[in-house]
Amino acid sequence: MPTNKTTRKNRYAGILQPRLVGEGAPEVSVLVLYDIENDKIRNRVADVCLNYGLERIQFSAFLGKINRNRRQELSIQLQDEVGDEVARIRVIPITEDSLKDVWVLDQYSKSPAGAAPGKPLPALRVVDTTGRV
Repeated sequence: MPTNKTTRKNRYAGILQPRLVGEGAPEVSVLVLYDIENDKIRNRVADVCLNYGLERIQFSAFLGKINRNRRQELSIQLQDEVGDEVARIRVIPITEDSLKDVWVLDQYSKSPAGAAPGKPLPALRVVDTTGRV
């Protein structure tokens, strides 16, 4: 005889990934990337990332260290902030070995302060995460 049970959709499906206790690093670097059309929601998503201690590295990119549970909380909170709006968010864990090989290319100004007119701009500086140039 069929039952009239209603199946509830698990809103956390795809986010929570159970693992054995003690498995994996307690805290890993995480990269959060997003593309959100709605300005208000985009600002709220940025605030959530900042509240989790992540550092803004681009307009829509944050980097920082958090543990697996906090990463899951972050994912759920970002999902709640977005709701039904159009959005693309990626929460990407990064291994420490990969992070050591990152090159940072920063150039913030077209003409350096005090530069003589017609003088060529300095080239982008490549710095790895260990601080070597």
